Amino acid sequence: MIKISEYVKNILTMMTGAFISQLILIAGSLAITRIYTPEDLGIIALFLSIANILTVISTVQYQHAVILPKNNNDAYNLAFYTCVIVIVFCVILTIIIYPLIDKISIFFGQSEFELWLYWLPPMIILNAFFYIFRSWLIRVKNFKQITSATIFKSLILNLVIISGGIYSKDPIYFLIGNLLAQLFETFFLFGKIKRQKIISNTKVVNKILSRYSNFPKYQLPSALVNNYTSQNPIILLNFFFGTSTIGYFALTRRVLALPIKLIANTTKEVYKQKASEEFNRFGNCKKSFNQTFKLLFISSFVPLIILFFLSPFIFSFLFGPEWEKSGIYARYLLIMFCLQFSVSPLSYTLFIRDRQKYDLYWQIGLLVLTTTGILIGAYYNSADIAIICFSVAYSLMYLIYLKLIYDASR
Repeated sequence: MIKISEYVKNILTMMTGAFISQLILIAGSLAITRIYTPEDLGIIALFLSIANILTVISTVQYQHAVILPKNNNDAYNLAFYTCVIVIVFCVILTIIIYPLIDKISIFFGQSEFELWLYWLPPMIILNAFFYIFRSWLIRVKNFKQITSATIFKSLILNLVIISGGIYSKDPIYFLIGNLLAQLFETFFLFGKIKRQKIISNTKVVNKILSRYSNFPKYQLPSALVNNYTSQNPIILLNFFFGTSTIGYFALTRRVLALPIKLIANTTKEVYKQKASEEFNRFGNCKKSFNQTFKLLFISSFVPLIILFFLSPFIFSFLFGPEWEKSGIYARYLLIMFCLQFSVSPLSYTLFIRDRQKYDLYWQIGLLVLTTTGILIGAYYNSADIAIICFSVAYSLMYLIYLKLIYDASR
């Protein structure tokens, strides 16, 4: 009972930080939507989508393996050499994209995008290092520091964007705010890491990396497909319907999807540690699975009902009448958000059972179905139909995902 209470306490600690962080984001959005236009929000959404996809590639997903080694020194070296891999990737990326920045901007149909692209490699490094450092702190159960960093990041991000917008309504302050906030969060976590001995023996390093080779082999393509799938609506909606549509969609995600993802991811980090421990002791993790799923599903049910009836009014009232469309999009996506919130934190069960292949196949199916949904909307020249079909496809795939994870937990 004591361990279960500690587990729930860790989940609530992480969820509390995510909740406070989201309150700050929503409060900031009240000012941001009155300073910036949907087109401005569309540009930052596009930039962050590209940065997130490339961040997934940069770590080759070794950050997820940092939790698994039996001794801390192996885990520390795995984290250290993952950082090295990230730096090498970003150096190569810089050499490739800098001469082509003007062409890339034209490809995305955003001529003012050039300045943003120069800051893409630094953003990737900060994002990737944050995920690596966070995995280490999860390993040692230092959840309070992760929670503190999340809250302060939200504060910095909103202060920079709002103060910059008051001075000059230039969307470049979105870029500055994201860089400064991520810089703080990353270095805050780095300062909490207890240093270990770094191994310089090439054979030993290769042995550590090869021990967890399934992560770059299966989890990398799976995570890449997953990340692209989450960014796919931003990219496709930009192509078919323009920056205004992705601006409305971006606000919906900022208010609903991002907090759901944030809370789900923080819960997932606690679940990783608990489920791995339970599986090593009993050969299954069904107790952790059942407990976590019930907690998440019950937590999401009441907000889902309220938002289904009131989301257009809420968005219009809080952010201004011109943002009512974001509330309509929220209504279309609610069931998808509920399933994502309840199921995605449990996905690490597949990695514990060494079933990364299942996850990869599911991610590919998710990408194909959700892309098809958006293309149906494009065929009818309707962003509303595109988002509805996207949501239906996503929801169906998450029901399949739940069954796969439940079987693995047993």
